[in-house]
Parts: sequence; C-alpha cells; structure tokens
Amino acid sequence: MDWLGTFTRGEASRTVASNAVVAMALHGDASAVDRLVALAKDGPDRQTRSTALFWVSQRAGERAAATITESIERDPDAQVKRQAVFALSQLPHDESVPRLIDLAKNNRNPEVRKQAMFWLGQSQDPRALTFFEEVLRAR
Repeated sequence: MDWLGTFTRGEASRTVASNAVVAMALHGDASAVDRLVALAKDGPDRQTRSTALFWVSQRAGERAAATITESIERDPDAQVKRQAVFALSQLPHDESVPRLIDLAKNNRNPEVRKQAMFWLGQSQDPRALTFFEEVLRAR
C-alpha cells in the first residue's frame, strides 16, 4: 500500500496515479479504505480525487456518504463535485436517494443540483418520481 501511495503524490502521470488508486481500491489491505478516503479529500489533482471518490462509494461502507458529502461541499473543483454526486448515486438507494433529493433541493451550487436531479432520474426510485412531481407542481 505504501508503494502504491507513492504513485498518487503528483509526480507520476495522471494515468499511473489513477491506476494506483484502482489498485488500492482492489487491494485486500485493511488500510485501503483509509487511503482512499484521504485521497478523496486531499489528492493532489482532480483526477486522483475523482477516482478515489468513486472507489470510496464502492468500498467505504458507512464512511462513504460522509466523505462524498464533504467533497461536494468543500472541494474547489467543479469536476470533482460532479464526480462526488455520481459517487453518491452509487451508494445503496436507501442511502443515496434521500441524499440526492436533499442536494437537489438545498445545495447552493446549481451544477450540483443539476447533477443530483440527473442521477435521481437515473435511479428509477419512486421517491425520485415523487420529488419530480413536487418540483413540477411548484412551478
């Protein structure tokens, strides 16, 4: 894990760094999730943070939603925010749909709201349909 981490510090090409993040995610080591969370928060570039966010959604369990939500709120890069909303949509529907609805209703960033609406539409969840009906009635 330490060796893979050396490829995510900014000196390696983006492709190599992205592949190192994937290797970490697929690694059986107990520290893999901690490293993915750290990269999602503080990775050296947009691609590293975005790739780590996706794998956090796949591997981090209970910690995933908090890490992803923090990235949506704090990351300065719009592309990372978009990836974070996608990562949120990858969580189990019982967890993702209410959070996506909340983002669509309340987030200050119009791009985040747009992405949340898109992924809600893709969810095929009845709660998303109810939300869309409410939005349309309010107009």
